[in-house]
Amino acid sequence: MQLRVPLACSRLPSILLAMVAAVGFASLLHAQDDDPRQAARVRISLPIAGSSDVAIQQSIERALQALPDAEPRPVLILELRPGRGGSADDSQFERCLALARFLTSTEMSRVRTVAYLPESVTGHAVLLPLACEQIIMAPDAQLGDAGIKEKSISETMRKAYEEIAGYRNSLPPAIALGMLDRQAQVYRVNDRQFVDGAEYEELKKAGEVGKSEKIVSAGEFAIFTGRDLRLKYQLISHLADSQQQLAQQLEVPDVDLQLDYSLERDWKATQVKLTGGITNNHVQQLMRMVQSEVANKVNLVLIEIDSPGGDPVAVESLMNFLMRLPAEVRTVALVKNSAASNAAIIPFACDEIVVSTDAILGGDGAYHYSEQGTTDVRNFLIQVGEKKQRRWSAWAAMVDPKLEVANYRHKQSGLTALFCEEELQEQIAPELWEQTAVVTTPGQPLELTGGQAFDLRLADAIAADATDVARRYGVTGEISTPVRTWAHQLIDALAHPGLAWFFLFVGICALIMEMQAPGIGIFGFMSAICFGFYFWSQFLSGTAGWLEVMLFVGGVAFVAVEIFVLPGFGIFGLGGGAMILASIVLASQTFIWPQTDYQMEQVPYSLANIFVVMAAMAASLMFARHIVPHVPYLRDTLLQPLDEESAEEQHRREMIVDLSHLVGQTGIAQSQLVPGGKAKFGRELVNVTCETGFAPRGAEIVAVSARGNYLLVRPK
Repeated sequence: MQLRVPLACSRLPSILLAMVAAVGFASLLHAQDDDPRQAARVRISLPIAGSSDVAIQQSIERALQALPDAEPRPVLILELRPGRGGSADDSQFERCLALARFLTSTEMSRVRTVAYLPESVTGHAVLLPLACEQIIMAPDAQLGDAGIKEKSISETMRKAYEEIAGYRNSLPPAIALGMLDRQAQVYRVNDRQFVDGAEYEELKKAGEVGKSEKIVSAGEFAIFTGRDLRLKYQLISHLADSQQQLAQQLEVPDVDLQLDYSLERDWKATQVKLTGGITNNHVQQLMRMVQSEVANKVNLVLIEIDSPGGDPVAVESLMNFLMRLPAEVRTVALVKNSAASNAAIIPFACDEIVVSTDAILGGDGAYHYSEQGTTDVRNFLIQVGEKKQRRWSAWAAMVDPKLEVANYRHKQSGLTALFCEEELQEQIAPELWEQTAVVTTPGQPLELTGGQAFDLRLADAIAADATDVARRYGVTGEISTPVRTWAHQLIDALAHPGLAWFFLFVGICALIMEMQAPGIGIFGFMSAICFGFYFWSQFLSGTAGWLEVMLFVGGVAFVAVEIFVLPGFGIFGLGGGAMILASIVLASQTFIWPQTDYQMEQVPYSLANIFVVMAAMAASLMFARHIVPHVPYLRDTLLQPLDEESAEEQHRREMIVDLSHLVGQTGIAQSQLVPGGKAKFGRELVNVTCETGFAPRGAEIVAVSARGNYLLVRPK
C-alpha cells in the first residue's frame, strides 16, 4: 500500500516528514495487525457415500485456492449437516476414511481446519471431525455412534480410527474407539486423561489412578452432546448454535463464512422482478410465478427489486413465502437501483443479498409505519433474523426512523457489526463490543448505498446484474424468465377490484330475482357463476379462503330455510344475512379484525362491498317490479302478481277452510311467532301470523281476523 503525503507537507523540514511517514507507517501496521484472520466455509452434506467424497474434496481444494498462504493461518470450516432424504448413519467407511486422510495430509497444513457440527453427526462421518484440528458444536448436537450400522468391527476400522484420532487428538483415541466399538469401555482418569479398559487396569495396578469415572460402558456406543464435550469433559473448544456465534468464537468476519454454492449442485435459475409500488395483487402474481417455476425443477430464484415499498401485509406475506420455499431452493435478492421503505426489508428474508454499488437500500418511500407498526415489523424481523441467522438492527432502522443503530467493534477479535441497544444486549459478553460510529440519522430511516451495505456486511456480494449473480453460482444454462400467458392475464383481470365488484353486484341481483321465481332457473345459474368468479378472484388476490366461502354458502342456506321452510323472518334469516355480509367483507381483506394502521386504512374499502350489496338489492327489486313484467321472455321466469279476478278466485278457494268462528277468541301460542307459527284455540291447532311481528311461545293471543287458512293474531 502506498502512503500519500499532501503537497503542503513538502515545505516542512525533512525530519518532520520522516516522523509523519513513520507514524503513518506504524498506524498502517497496527491497522493490518487488527485485521481479523481470513476464513472459508464448506458445507458437507451427509451421508458420505458413492462418489460424494470426490466432490467434497474438490470443494475443499477450491476453498484452499481462495485462501491466502499467510500467517496467521486462515481458517477452513467444514460444516457437517445431514442432507435431505438421507441419514448420517449411512456414511460409508471407505469414503469417510479417504476424506479424513485428505484432511490430515500435508496439503491441508497451511490452514486451520475446524469441524462445525450444528446438528448431530453419527456413523462413520465421525471420522471427519476427528481429522480436524478443532471441533465446535451446537449445545444439543450429538457426536458418536460411529459403528451403529456395522455388524462387526474389523481390525482395519479400529486402526483407522486410532490413526486419525491420534494424528489430530481433537478427541482422544479411546473415545474414538468407544464411538466405533460397542465392546469398548472408556474411563476418565484424574479428570483429564481418557483411556480404554485395558489402559485403565494398567494405570490402576501402577497406582496412578487418583480419581476415575467410567463414561462409556461395554455394550453401548459412545455418543456425547456438544454441551457435555465442552462443559463436562472440556474436549472441544467452543459451543456455537449460529453462524454469527461461530464467527465470533473463531474471531473471523462472518461474511467470510458464506458458502460457495457453485459447488453444491447443478443450478437451474429463474428471474422474477418486483418493480413499482408493492400491492397484494402484485405480490400474489410474483408468488404464483415462483411456485410455477419451482414446480418445473428450478432451484435458484433471483428476485430483482426496484420498488419504493407499499402494502406492509403484502411485504410480510412475500417474506413468509420466501422462507417457506423448499430447502433445496435458494433465493437471491438483487437490488440494482432502489429498494426504499419496506421494500428494503424483503432481501432480509432471502438466502443471499446482492446489490449493485450505486443501488439505494432503505430510506423514505411509499409507506410509513405508525409507532405500533414499527414495533410489529421489528418483532417480525427478529423472527426472520433468527431463521436466517442475520443481525436485524440495520434492517429495522430502514423502516423505523426512531431506531438508533451504531457500528461496534469487538475488543478481542476486531470484528465489526451493526447493533441497536436491544440487539447488543442479546450478544455474548456485550461489554466486549465498543461503539465506533452511529450510522443512523435521528428522525430518518436508514439509507445506504449498495457499496456501503456491502462494506457494513449487510449485503453478501456486489453484482451489476443477474448475469453476474448466475456466474457466482456457476449456472451453465440460461436464466429463465416466467412468461405471462393468457392464463396469467385472465387471473389478473379476475383479481381486479372493479371486476370483482361487478360480479358481486350481478350475483346479488340474480340471487334476489331467483328467489322470486319458481324452481331454479336462469337467474340461479347467473348467481352461481357470478359468485363463483367473485370468490375465485378474491382467492387469487390472497384475501379470500375457505372460511369466506363457507360463510357465504351457509348464509344463503339459512336464508333459504327461513324463506321456504320456516314462515316469517327470524334468527335464520337475520343470521344468514349477517353471514353473507361478513363473507363478502372478509373476502376483500387479509385480516379479520383491524389491528394495525394499515388495516384501519383498508376498512373503508372493505365496507364499500356492503354498499355494493345494498345497491344490488335495490336495483334488483326495481328491475323485478318495473322492467321484468314488460320483457316478453323474462316475465315468464318470475312469479307475477295475480289480476283482480284471479285474486278473488284464490281468496274464494282459501275460504273453504273457514276460521271466522275463532275471531275474537283467546288462544295459546304453541311456537314462537316470528311472525308466523302455530297456536291453539280450544282444541283447534291452526296457523297464525302475529300482526306485531313477534310473540313468545306460550303467550296468550287474540284472533283479530281470518285470512283463508290462517288467523291474524295479536298478543293479549
